[in-house]
Amino acid sequence: MAFPLKRILAFMPGSFLVALSSVEIEREDGSALVLDADGWSVTFDKRTQAVSYSGRSVASFSSLDAIEVAHYVNGKRYEWWVLRLKLFGGKKVFIGRSTDAAQVSVAAAHAATITGKSVRAAKGVGL
Repeated sequence: MAFPLKRILAFMPGSFLVALSSVEIEREDGSALVLDADGWSVTFDKRTQAVSYSGRSVASFSSLDAIEVAHYVNGKRYEWWVLRLKLFGGKKVFIGRSTDAAQVSVAAAHAATITGKSVRAAKGVGL
């Protein structure tokens, strides 16, 4: 699939075309973790203590309460997982989604390691 089309599909609501979505570790070293979330770059930078989404800062490590993995179910057979940041005060920042539970779980574990935060599980109902 063409790169720009993948980015457009990432903004579709609910479970629409989630089968084409992914959250993958692009690069990791001791000071940064870079995820590829549907063609968008998400960087957890230990030096600046900030999370950026395509170059734009979205949260500081100190504002993070936890790294959250939410499990969504649509009907009896279809399910997917969402990686998001849970901020103090209750706000949640969407990072990415995938039908591959292991892929999202591994990305969450690496994000938790670099930020020093815990991973929490959540449950949702899909549309």
